[in-house]
Amino acid sequence: MSSLKEAITWSGPAVVILFTLGRAESRLEEGEFDISGVRPDEVGLYEMRSEPRERQAAVREYDLTIPDGCLDAPDFPAYLRECLRKASVRTEGIAWLTFEGAFHFEHLFTDDIADQVYGYCVAGGEPVVVWDLEIMKSDRWKREIREVRSALDRAFPE
Repeated sequence: MSSLKEAITWSGPAVVILFTLGRAESRLEEGEFDISGVRPDEVGLYEMRSEPRERQAAVREYDLTIPDGCLDAPDFPAYLRECLRKASVRTEGIAWLTFEGAFHFEHLFTDDIADQVYGYCVAGGEPVVVWDLEIMKSDRWKREIREVRSALDRAFPE
């Protein structure tokens, strides 16, 4: 795939997968993703199991079906940053954007999946969204993703 747009729309409509991992049990409601004039056509919510159990984290997957044309808007990455900020605060943990809809605790924020993550926010930090596949393949991006893993391990030790 040559662009993020192609990656997000590979199976049809544009679906942005946003995961949250945190302490709070409360979840975001569908209307909370209506930000700055962008409103998903549909929001799918999936409760995930945190494995191993001793991590004691609430994990959720939100599938945001984005209307046609929004991906081309110059402010779409800003929309994603606000979604990440809101989600990380609500969950009291970490929110991230990924192409992969699977959850495997041991692989979160590791080098082997760094090029599948295109945004993240650790509660209390600034959200980061990368809208360029070349950056996602870079060593710099792998280092950033490893830093998120370190934050996860500190906040949710085994």
